[in-house]
Amino acid sequence: MKETGSNMRPTPRLGEMTIKVPAPFAGLSDLGFTAQYRAQEFNEPQRDVPLLFEGPQPPMRRLAEMLQLLSGTQSSTYAWTDPVMLSDDVVILAFRDRSVAGDTLSDGARIADYVMNLVRPVVFTFLRDCAVVAHLRLSDVIEMRVSADHRPIAEFALPLQKIVQPNGERLLWGPSA
Repeated sequence: MKETGSNMRPTPRLGEMTIKVPAPFAGLSDLGFTAQYRAQEFNEPQRDVPLLFEGPQPPMRRLAEMLQLLSGTQSSTYAWTDPVMLSDDVVILAFRDRSVAGDTLSDGARIADYVMNLVRPVVFTFLRDCAVVAHLRLSDVIEMRVSADHRPIAEFALPLQKIVQPNGERLLWGPSA
């Protein structure tokens, strides 16, 4: 915690955190992504959370097209930026918290939406939107590796049904792509 203000009370601080998802899309074991949370003060609006995707060229082009569907949807609590292809095998997209939309938490912003966006990993929101909005078919089991301040914290695998239902039908690679 960091001390700020004239009364020197500690201000809670959120540390840097990374969530790696190695193979979330059905039929592709070599395409994954990383969500990167930057350190910030607890009472400031959540910073954009970039998602960096890496994988082979043909499915990455298809993924960039499908991610465009996400950036076209708007929610009152969050938005996705336009995807950008940094190279043939790297795409970036960011989660943008809209729950406070210019207000500070003390200005009457929607506290419940802010807290939900803060504590629910962006990975879950992203996977849900992939299946529901872009209709992408996801792997039956989603593996995640969480690290904070560059130290491993947890590794786990969840059945897709625990994250989102129903699954999408579009594949990034193969006969229906």
